[in-house]
Amino acid sequence: MKKIICYSVFIVLFSLISSENKAQFTFNVSPGLQFNSANFGYKVDKFVPYLGLQVLAANANLNEKGQRYDSNIGAIVPYEDVYKYSGTVYMPTIGLKYFFLEINKLKLFGNASFTKIFLSGKINDSNDPEVNNDLQEEIKSIHIYGGQLSFGTEYFFDNNFSIGGEFGLRLLHLKYKKEIDDEVYNPDTDVYTPSKTTYDCRYNISPTYIKLSLCFYFGKE
Repeated sequence: MKKIICYSVFIVLFSLISSENKAQFTFNVSPGLQFNSANFGYKVDKFVPYLGLQVLAANANLNEKGQRYDSNIGAIVPYEDVYKYSGTVYMPTIGLKYFFLEINKLKLFGNASFTKIFLSGKINDSNDPEVNNDLQEEIKSIHIYGGQLSFGTEYFFDNNFSIGGEFGLRLLHLKYKKEIDDEVYNPDTDVYTPSKTTYDCRYNISPTYIKLSLCFYFGKE
């Protein structure tokens, strides 16, 4: 389904660019404390295909110092443990806006978009150098994608600038799937039998949202 949506948007985009109609390059900014974003598009007549990207990065460091017992030498020794965590979330978006009604300087539109979420992270643990490998395996097991369906209005002060308001529904789907090779012990036969354990978790959330946008249009309409 998501491949069909992406292909459809690309087909519309290239067909519109290749047309003889006048077009405008667009840049939209949506400020806010949550879900702030920006996207670039290409307006041709009533259609605006666009691309966007959001990035969330975080890191943390923890140093622990003190004294503890070392069983190898049988004495209390000073120690320092260092933990470093970092992670990044990339959210590229492809979408299509359509202006279906115009009333003086006010234009009503419908909007649909698709987002694929990519995760990356790293852990440095001075006590466990293998913990980062475990994290990478967990990241490979996580797949997240979503989309938006909305409608809204834009008030055009002129052909190059407008302020828009939007209300819509966000769709988010998370899938976690992992297989682990294991063994099952049979106490009656005292035999270990190879086994495989599968974890399959799916999570969906669909919140509504509102958004205010500053819209810039470059070129003559």
